[in-house]
Amino acid sequence: MPTHRNTRIDPLPAVWGTKARQRGSARTDAAALADDASELQAEQAGVAIPTHPSLTAVFQTLDRSGPWLLLRGEEDLIRPSGDVDILVSKAQLPGLDSLLKAAGFARVLAPGHGSHRFYFNYSRADDLWLKLDIVSDISFGTNQQWKTSFAGRCLDARTRRGHIWLPAAADQAWLQLLHLFLDKGEIVPARAELALQAGNFASAEDDLARRIDRYVGPGSAVELLNVVRSGNFDGVPAVSARLSAAWTARSVLSTTVRRDVSRVLRTVSPVLQDKPGRGLAVGVMGPDGAGKTSLLRSLSDTLPVSGKYVYMGLWSAGPWDDLLRRIPGGRLAKKVVRILGGSFDARYQRLFGCVVLLDRVPHDARLPGSIDNSLGGRISAALALALAPEPDVLLVLDAPGEMMFARKGEHSVEVLEEWRRAYLDLAKGLRGAAVLDASQPQDSVRRTATAIVWNAVVGGATSRYSHANPRKERV
Repeated sequence: MPTHRNTRIDPLPAVWGTKARQRGSARTDAAALADDASELQAEQAGVAIPTHPSLTAVFQTLDRSGPWLLLRGEEDLIRPSGDVDILVSKAQLPGLDSLLKAAGFARVLAPGHGSHRFYFNYSRADDLWLKLDIVSDISFGTNQQWKTSFAGRCLDARTRRGHIWLPAAADQAWLQLLHLFLDKGEIVPARAELALQAGNFASAEDDLARRIDRYVGPGSAVELLNVVRSGNFDGVPAVSARLSAAWTARSVLSTTVRRDVSRVLRTVSPVLQDKPGRGLAVGVMGPDGAGKTSLLRSLSDTLPVSGKYVYMGLWSAGPWDDLLRRIPGGRLAKKVVRILGGSFDARYQRLFGCVVLLDRVPHDARLPGSIDNSLGGRISAALALALAPEPDVLLVLDAPGEMMFARKGEHSVEVLEEWRRAYLDLAKGLRGAAVLDASQPQDSVRRTATAIVWNAVVGGATSRYSHANPRKERV
């Protein structure tokens, strides 16, 4: 299951500027440091930060809801290579899901990540997933086991840069250093300049430095700074281990419980949050060669939640087919077992918030040439229609018969054209149907399908695709 969290090397925060490099390790005068920070913040306050339009909408929404700030990565907001990390106050949490849904972001539940809340948005124009990682407290450790009281301080001291709120420069430097020492446990060469910049800007006189000393012992902040400013990062793992042990020693039981519970909960697959009690059923219809399986596989790989593939076809070749043909009712029994198994699997996965990807849907039985008026046929068709989940989104793939024949080589062009027209006629009366031009490149079809599915997740597609005459989507 993709999490869309890429390894990202954060660019150097512009607010640190060249003065941090000039200042170096000689920074000891607290008054001079405060003047420098104020001067840098004043210089940057009116400078706009280039931002993806969907993120701009998020920041404007958060402005109306309460205090917030971007923790890191302000130079990587046009096409973020990783998460967009945001801190908000606890008072904002009750209404956060609905606020961000209005901005096009749906929450995905990923248990075991402390106060972290994850929200996703898909931009079809850019073929880009945007992921918000929103926290209401600041904790460190791979399982957020080391809690701090930094959140309130950082929100109170935040500074404005264009349309974005950022931590105060010194706070940002310390958060970056603690992220490297406690979350990463090392400073790799690619992060060396980032660490040096933060180390040269931070001071043992800063508010967060004094808090660190209270958490893990006097002199800890100075020790951390000395290692960073030396440029010899071989000593980072040892200092990291000492800081981690001291932080744990403050409350061994609660720290251990948080860590272990987090590890267990992270084994649970992420699911949709804003559809309580159910996920989303996505059905794909089309003749053989239209690209159903390829599209379903690409959707499963793309979506930020568990995409459960369920084959709903009523018949497929098996090793026992010859025997079943000789047993009265054998073929019907096999169909009934497939219907019961597929329907239960699809409904179970949907109940727990997954996106269920249905390869074939029971409506296929209504196509001309597929109607079986025998007793067994009527029984299997009725069971399939009664038990299988109704798709929330139904993607009908349309392509010329010649193209489908060239792709798969099954049936004749004439038969495929007949089925093509039958699927289009059937789609006109089906709720949630959208017709996709499957003659386009697979990547284009995938982008269009992804946008339709994600619009349904955030609630924008129900009315659009529920009419009796589905529009043919441009790919």
